[in-house]
Amino acid sequence: MLYWHEAALLYIINYLVTVGGVDPSCGCVVFQSYGLSHGHFYSPNYPNFYQSNFDCILYTFIGDVNEIVEIKFLNMDLEQQRTARGHECKDYIRIYSNTDRGEVNEDSRYDEEICGSLASMEEKKFYSSGRALVLEFHIGANSSEKRHTGFKGVFSFLEKSAFKTDGLLQYGTQCSYNIQSMNNHTKGNFYSPRYPQKYPRSSHCQYMFMGQETETVKVTFNLIRLPKPNHCGDYIRVYDGSNSSGKLLKQFCDHTFNNEVVLSTSPYLYIEFKSDDDKEKEGFSAEYTFLDNRWEENNPSPTSNDGSSERVTGPIIMDKCNKNFVSQPNHKGGVINSPNTGRSYQSGIICQYEFEASGQERIQLKITKLDLHYSAGDPNDPYGCENQDSLTVFVYIDSKEVELGEFCGRKFPPQLMSPGPRMKVIFKSESTPKDNNSGFELAYSFRTDYGVEGNGQQDERHVCTFQFHSALHSQGFFTSPNYGGHYPRNTECHYIFYGKKNERVVVEFSHFDVDGIIPRCDTKTDSDYVSFSNFLNSVDRAMPRYCGSRPAYEPIKSDAAFFRVTFESNDQYDANGFKANFEFVRDEDETDRYKTPSPSPWITQNPPNSVPAQSVSRFNFAIIALVFVLQSVIFS
Repeated sequence: MLYWHEAALLYIINYLVTVGGVDPSCGCVVFQSYGLSHGHFYSPNYPNFYQSNFDCILYTFIGDVNEIVEIKFLNMDLEQQRTARGHECKDYIRIYSNTDRGEVNEDSRYDEEICGSLASMEEKKFYSSGRALVLEFHIGANSSEKRHTGFKGVFSFLEKSAFKTDGLLQYGTQCSYNIQSMNNHTKGNFYSPRYPQKYPRSSHCQYMFMGQETETVKVTFNLIRLPKPNHCGDYIRVYDGSNSSGKLLKQFCDHTFNNEVVLSTSPYLYIEFKSDDDKEKEGFSAEYTFLDNRWEENNPSPTSNDGSSERVTGPIIMDKCNKNFVSQPNHKGGVINSPNTGRSYQSGIICQYEFEASGQERIQLKITKLDLHYSAGDPNDPYGCENQDSLTVFVYIDSKEVELGEFCGRKFPPQLMSPGPRMKVIFKSESTPKDNNSGFELAYSFRTDYGVEGNGQQDERHVCTFQFHSALHSQGFFTSPNYGGHYPRNTECHYIFYGKKNERVVVEFSHFDVDGIIPRCDTKTDSDYVSFSNFLNSVDRAMPRYCGSRPAYEPIKSDAAFFRVTFESNDQYDANGFKANFEFVRDEDETDRYKTPSPSPWITQNPPNSVPAQSVSRFNFAIIALVFVLQSVIFS
């Protein structure tokens, strides 16, 4: 669906191109915030080929006073040519990201120049330093017909204050901060200079964390982007102490890191960021928390000046049950019990449990006991958890905290898994009296196998990839990640089958429940799906996509000895997943039972965007449509 401003953009661009109204100083299309948070922009005639009958167009994005601009390219196909020095742009986009008024002329200096394909682009996101950003789409001098589709992107207007470091800038410096724990300031964020833009060359910044006597410091680097190869010319170093003479806890000088956690052993932590005079990247985005390690064993009520007890009206945060579980070589799982194990848990408390996996590990949670006080009806079939004792599970998607589920009463939730290396559980006990409720028991584990069951061997070189060899198992089964519970969000898994000569692979689902909208099963409908291919790294147009929930399925068969099954989930919803059986069969042993399924209302015969629109003529499209109709009649 096109919004009005997107439709207006396409109309303006096509009008300029059609009437030849673009003069040498460029035509201009303006996107201004005025409360608009995001939208799309396109090259003329997208997704068809752009024409060569205009010179250039300026796309100008102007935010409100306290906003910056983010643009992200989703598709890119601009003409370039090979020269003795490499590839040279014939058509290109120049990005002016440091113009506060959104005005450029022939003397303006651009910050980036891009062309070619999306895969060849090192960066796909760009940010302005102020409220404006300008793109110059330039068509090279070439009278021949263009055979390139141009570009598509999304833009967003972001609050500039969202990228402000929470600390006191040291006098006489540009990027060094003192960050101190105070009563109302125990957590916050800090960033590399100019973030989310690229940091400047020859930067040297220090971040000094100073906690109270009973505190330690926890820092989570949500994102780190440094040049590669780097050889530690640009680096981040974290020291356990008040300066660089402390123990070096962590050093980052490689390309990319996400969700890296560092903990101090004292109230002080010192971080040094330094860049050389060569390449520059985005730097880092991080958050910090001062953790209070105090604990009063019996948790007495506060007393007033006359010695009498004061009534506590709100929940008490109990530090003893606020714990961080970090994956270690000798620690890959355990069990957590509610406070007062063996007795009824206390009223009016909050406990927080955080889990930090390492590398490509995922966190799997299984609630093995749940007996929480529930006053709103039947605890074995609770209707909503509002104002009730509860366990709430949170995961992190694109560095944002997302609630995965809230559970109460005595109804056991499904087994859960994180989409990344972090997870959090909060136990909340309301101030109401308890009915001898025993609380909960929670089993957790750090897993590299994604909870995938079956006869496959995990390929340690790739994330969530499993291989099945006919020489080892002629038949067997495989499952979606975390099978037996809900599969994790934002997850992609591959199941690769290698048969012997003259063998084919047959896959049949015994259980299938993958969230999606039939028959599309694509990203445009926010569907999770299972797809199939006879190729290792490319989409197979002849194979279907499966989604939805069905009790039975026709088996699906490969064309040769190699086959690939792919499971992909997005960040929207989750479901129970699937269990599938596989068998390697020889060609002469095949029966009609193993025919590739015909098109049906719940299968996408051609995945979206698999064939460019311009590559199929109307005549060919008509022939294909006729074949589909005949095929449907025959198989019906």
